[in-house]
Amino acid sequence: MILIAGVAGYLVGSLPTAVALGRLWGVDLRRDGSRNPGTNNARRLGGLPLAVLILLMEIAKGAGSVAVGATLAGEAGAVVAGVAATAANVYNVWYGFEGGKGLGISAGVLAAAWPTVFIPIIVVIIVAALVSRASGIAALVAIGALNIFAVIWASKDLPTGWGLPAGPLLIGLSIGLSAVLIQKHLHDALRPTDLP
Repeated sequence: MILIAGVAGYLVGSLPTAVALGRLWGVDLRRDGSRNPGTNNARRLGGLPLAVLILLMEIAKGAGSVAVGATLAGEAGAVVAGVAATAANVYNVWYGFEGGKGLGISAGVLAAAWPTVFIPIIVVIIVAALVSRASGIAALVAIGALNIFAVIWASKDLPTGWGLPAGPLLIGLSIGLSAVLIQKHLHDALRPTDLP
């Protein structure tokens, strides 16, 4: 059932909702701008309302994948499905195994699987973005913070809200998300500042 949870998570995460919403808005996220079907490109091409709409959809997909995985295979299934959904966003089968940068869907995964870390991670990424003026650097800082938080939560048995229990599964989730996200954001971090 773990394998089925992973496949289900990937399918949920791969749904091309950003491109569909962009087309309804009159923009092609895969053709114009950075050609990335994510919130940053959506903001540049369609404005803040489109970016927010796409972000909310990605969060919903991440949370939905965790719920599906938990239903199919319990807590381990939730972790596998959440990581698979993030992988689907970054390496999307419908886009020739290219896709977004995975932050929006990862936020949804965390909101469902580890809600008490959601706000601290958002604060970290906002502060890092304000200081660095670079989305790639901000993402890498947040990825590092997530792994540090996982060790702290697991070792101190801190509350996780309605999600996974504090323990090895949190560390597995943070490592899995990091492994999927880090390469794409490391590439971005080597570019000049890209935030207004």
